[in-house]
Amino acid sequence: MNNNFASAYPRKNFFIQMFTKDIGLEDCILDLIDNSIDGLIRSRKIKLSDLSKWVFAKDPKPSVHLTGRPVIRVTFSEDSVKVEDNCGGLDLEYARNEAFNFGHGPDWKKGFLGVYGVGLKRALFKLGEEFRIESHTIENGFECSLDVSEWIKQDKSVDDWRIPLKELPKAHSEKSAGTSILVSRLHNEVKMCVKAGSFYKSLYDSIRRTYSFFIGKYVRIYLNQTEIEPYRIPLSRPKGGNVSYEEFEKNGVKVRIIATIAELDDTGRYNQALAGWYVVCNGRIVLLADKSEITGWGIPPMPTYQPKHRCFIGLAFFQAENPLLLPWTTTKTALNKESPIYLTARDRMAIVARPVFSFINKKYPSDLDVEPIERDIARVVESKSVGQLVSNKNTIFSAPPQAQPTPRTTTSVQYSAKISDLEKIRKHLRKPKMGASRIGEYTLAYFLEKEGLK
Repeated sequence: MNNNFASAYPRKNFFIQMFTKDIGLEDCILDLIDNSIDGLIRSRKIKLSDLSKWVFAKDPKPSVHLTGRPVIRVTFSEDSVKVEDNCGGLDLEYARNEAFNFGHGPDWKKGFLGVYGVGLKRALFKLGEEFRIESHTIENGFECSLDVSEWIKQDKSVDDWRIPLKELPKAHSEKSAGTSILVSRLHNEVKMCVKAGSFYKSLYDSIRRTYSFFIGKYVRIYLNQTEIEPYRIPLSRPKGGNVSYEEFEKNGVKVRIIATIAELDDTGRYNQALAGWYVVCNGRIVLLADKSEITGWGIPPMPTYQPKHRCFIGLAFFQAENPLLLPWTTTKTALNKESPIYLTARDRMAIVARPVFSFINKKYPSDLDVEPIERDIARVVESKSVGQLVSNKNTIFSAPPQAQPTPRTTTSVQYSAKISDLEKIRKHLRKPKMGASRIGEYTLAYFLEKEGLK
């Protein structure tokens, strides 16, 4: 033994505790779904650039009929979490040499949702004390069962980090090729989350929003037997007008930016919860309706978000063959604020959005007796797909007039008054319950009458 070296081996228990500390239960399940989608990409030789082309197509259609698409099923209870699919499976050699490594090797092939090579393992260790993986491709198959608590005890050398695999037969057909992941003996904090009455809806919404584009084109996803409907970003444009749109490429990343106004909801109003910036990386929605500094709000020239911006919708779509170039974090649910490509894109987002903010400012002036024409324009919008909104590579938001301004017959008059003065008026009129607005109306009518203006 060479005594000139100090031991620097990672300790399993410490490593796993730190490795799983900052990821939530929902993100773990999303990572397991990523694993299924990557299996589909790998087996069907799908290019993520094809998904981008589909999103920006004039008439987007799914690659195959709904009933023919592969299925991902997520089921959970207080005892276990299971994700199974028929998305093509994991190859035995890939399992031996890549799937269970912490991080990707130099020969790792790009073009997947998996970025850093940590998601699958982090999810498994975070969820429970035991997991079983069974996978079949059209060429081979394998099984992996691990009691994590026992595995942690064996920690004397790097060889103890290996995970045993058992070879299984290949799938009977392409449609039956897939992977099943079962995590049992869930950790107490996971059980508590699962028991919460709001967990199902929260997870449903997370899956629906994150994989909206994939559900629209490639897969069907079920949560506890319920099929998940894709989320729809409420994009629209003024009838006969344009959205602001720009695209550029830098350092292996293609960026597309759209800024426009939202469609109205069923009540004829703008849903403030849906307003803001949507950020997408390789088809995976990373930020949804963001109104914070991360997407530039409050950083000049972008204004700070205010209620009047509830009609604003922006979309920043990042696409790269190498996902390491994209500005997302390891959880893929947040952005790396120091990413050079994102800093560049954020500056462009502010410029692309400027004509929309100018329109909104005219739509909501601070003090005006005539109904602004922009309000009429904003009520007549065309709800379109992303591709239908984008007609050329570079366009500027425009909203041609649809009608003349509507003269208003009434307006609000607001001013501050001393409470003691209002009490004097109530006492004089012998109306102790007279409201402030009614006093305002009375005093205006009194002035008009006394000045002979009626």
